[in-house]
Amino acid sequence: MIYFDYAATSIKRKDVLAKILENSEKFDGNPDSLHKYGRESKKILENSRQKIAKALNAKASNIIFTSGASESNNTILNNFKGKKVLTTNIEHDSILNTVEKENTSYLPTKEDGSVRIEDLKKMLTDDVKLVAVMYVNNETGVIQPVKEIGKFLKDKDVWFHVDCVQALGHVDIDVEELGCDSLSLSGHKIGGFNGFGILYARKNIDSFIKGGEQEKDRRAGTSFVMGAYSMAESIEKIIGERSQIREIKKYFLEKLSQADFSYKINGDLDKSSDHILNIYFPNVKSEFLLTFLDMHKVSISVGSACRAGSVEASNVISNMYDKNRALHSVRFSFGFTNTKDDVDRTIEILKKVRGINER
Repeated sequence: MIYFDYAATSIKRKDVLAKILENSEKFDGNPDSLHKYGRESKKILENSRQKIAKALNAKASNIIFTSGASESNNTILNNFKGKKVLTTNIEHDSILNTVEKENTSYLPTKEDGSVRIEDLKKMLTDDVKLVAVMYVNNETGVIQPVKEIGKFLKDKDVWFHVDCVQALGHVDIDVEELGCDSLSLSGHKIGGFNGFGILYARKNIDSFIKGGEQEKDRRAGTSFVMGAYSMAESIEKIIGERSQIREIKKYFLEKLSQADFSYKINGDLDKSSDHILNIYFPNVKSEFLLTFLDMHKVSISVGSACRAGSVEASNVISNMYDKNRALHSVRFSFGFTNTKDDVDRTIEILKKVRGINER
């Protein structure tokens, strides 16, 4: 099996899983319990918080543990109900499906896959209280001008939120350089457990999930200690794997260019992350290509994986170009298990569909 769908979720890190299993008794207690079991779990939880905060150049006290970036994004949006919001038309569904349509304006996207800070300056009216722009697009890998946006918003009465899910491990994330008031991350994108993420918040926010007083009364629910540990350990590893993943993407592009395919890259390749490659194949429909590669044990994706497993025209590619191009585009995304042999085998499989014209 060849797995080129890391942007959907990462292959789990067996060495991290092994450490958890070898020391499972340290994860048994509820970290809010006062007995020894609880204290052991609390120590792991807070050590993990420290590691995650350090990777973001943030204070540990500003790191809130959640069930994932979708919850983190929803938490911020919930704090701005009834307020004017400015976002982009290529955000993750946890933003686009949660904003109040009547109170939201959308920055347009250019064919290079990016938004323009000039458009933001024109559209930022006095009643806008939240700006939400993702760092790295989850479908094209294009890096958005979030640092420039952060500088522009620094002295304004506007909360700046950044979805950093696809940026983690692939571009530098420094909350001070970003100038953001909040950001969201998911552990499973880098090899940690599903169902765990973080919300960095520079200031106090209202909790989205009510119940107990966990996370300093900012997010209720018994803490997922294994999830926190798996994410903290995975952050250290993926930062060290950046050059390896970058080399795989570069090698894939080289082999693709040598294979005499008819294709185009969606978005600005020079302004994209190390791990995502979105490709337009004009002669082959994306649904056919996805199925064909899957039959040959190669896993890729069409659009976002967050649309309940459906195959439909990508909202991102449709907004950048048009629906027809979206119906002929697929996403390859790379990670720490990939090798050049995986690339060679995949290119040979792609050659089998060259010339097929799906109408």
